[in-house]
Amino acid sequence: MKSLFSLITLAIAILTPSILLAEAEQQQVWEPQVAGRFYPGNETALKDQINTFLKNIPKQQPKGKPIAIISPHAGYQYSGQVAAYSYNAIRDFGFTRVVILAPSHFMGGKRFRGISILNVKNLKTPLGVIPVDEDACNQLRNASKESKPDASRQTINLFGSYEGAFKGEHSLETQLPFLQASLGTFKVVPIMVGILTDNDYDQVADAIRPLVDDKTLVVVSSDFTHYGEGYGYVPFKKDIEKNIHTLDYGAFDRILSKDFEGLRMYRKQTGINACGIIPIALLLKLLPNEAQGEILNYDTSGHQSNDFSFSVSYASFLFTKPLETKSGHYLPKAETLDDNSSFSLTKKEKSLLLSLARSTLETYTKTGVPPNLGQTDYALPTRLNEKYGVFVTLKKHGELRGCIGHIIPRVSLSQAVIENTINSSANDWRFSPVGAKEINDITIEISVLSQMKKINGPDEFIVGKEGIVIRKGQASAVFLPQVANEQGWDRTETLCQLCRKAGLSQDAWKDDNMEFYVFTADVFHEGEKT
Repeated sequence: MKSLFSLITLAIAILTPSILLAEAEQQQVWEPQVAGRFYPGNETALKDQINTFLKNIPKQQPKGKPIAIISPHAGYQYSGQVAAYSYNAIRDFGFTRVVILAPSHFMGGKRFRGISILNVKNLKTPLGVIPVDEDACNQLRNASKESKPDASRQTINLFGSYEGAFKGEHSLETQLPFLQASLGTFKVVPIMVGILTDNDYDQVADAIRPLVDDKTLVVVSSDFTHYGEGYGYVPFKKDIEKNIHTLDYGAFDRILSKDFEGLRMYRKQTGINACGIIPIALLLKLLPNEAQGEILNYDTSGHQSNDFSFSVSYASFLFTKPLETKSGHYLPKAETLDDNSSFSLTKKEKSLLLSLARSTLETYTKTGVPPNLGQTDYALPTRLNEKYGVFVTLKKHGELRGCIGHIIPRVSLSQAVIENTINSSANDWRFSPVGAKEINDITIEISVLSQMKKINGPDEFIVGKEGIVIRKGQASAVFLPQVANEQGWDRTETLCQLCRKAGLSQDAWKDDNMEFYVFTADVFHEGEKT
């Protein structure tokens, strides 16, 4: 064990900062490096595999607002089910940016000190293209220029773009398809973490922290114990499964306690070879004081194969902070909310939103890249910059082709239309993604929602005029106001169908502990006189 840390110390001592400073010309798209090996290279097969993982997870309710996860990065056949637990927990919280902290396995052939930010405009997987948050990446690259040098230490640039850290690397890439399946539309800050020493952690954490707002999720990629001769780590030869479990949970205890120094000391004492331990330690520096962690799932490849001669451990962690009022909720709390009086957008506002949705559908379907609202030709009225719940419905020759939206306001109305047009066209699990050849056959409908109001029971629901949300425990479902009219349903049939949608028995709406919320919507679509 001492020899292991002697080698690590020697490696740090001979690191050359110039490696990190190597800059490559910016690429338009970074192609997948491990598709077809670590996960299916075929879009349909990849979607099916991830959806199967997600469906196997019991319903769970996060204890607060998610802010970070730790997820494994082995081949999906080994670690995919474990990873799905953390990604299932961060759905429906409105994240628009993800900072990924992944460990370098030195596939580029060189060690480096600091962090490397991939210098590209988009990352690609079989599920589509993910835009990189270039402003955030540039902010990190410039961090060393803005930091105050320590007179007692050599000034070292810890921020750069070393492309070799990403070539052939799987630790970051394996997180991307899960993010696409869970979040839909988002921007990414792709960071490969090299060697960090003592004060490096604070310097790097201080640079990343301003990026971590309520719309940003931090993802740390890591497997845990790698046991076996092939990994050069055999600290015990008896009761292997039990001892691996004990070894892993010793690290887990320190992670959940947010004990930065304790985790580093534990690594020194045990030699535990969790490949993402440096990014994890960096996360502990980033987490706010009020953050709480929990382990969602744990498994080992040895347990899966019943062979512990070689075994890698996988764990899903979720870190949350206390919920703010209505922040990230898909459904409201039990209190009665504001009055849901009807409201109406102007003809100009409706026309602009429909034009924006049409432009988004055409751009994303053809390029896989969402439009930049700041670069559009639209001069948006003030109201379209306000937050509303909104759904975007796509119909092809009158038949449903996709429908996704937000009940609770998350972003500006204009941005919500962009996001939900993309989600409806590409991420509605009931349908295959809309193809470029279809867009002329598709009609767009937008529903802008009022605030929700809790009602005392189903008799107060005005069918055909109001949309309705039901909630029982962790099960919930929603119908827009127009659904009942389109289907020809009365109140009873609407409620029965809503219960089926929520995965409940059709008569569950009669239960005393069922909660009901109603809202109105301003519904408009292409082809009508707005």
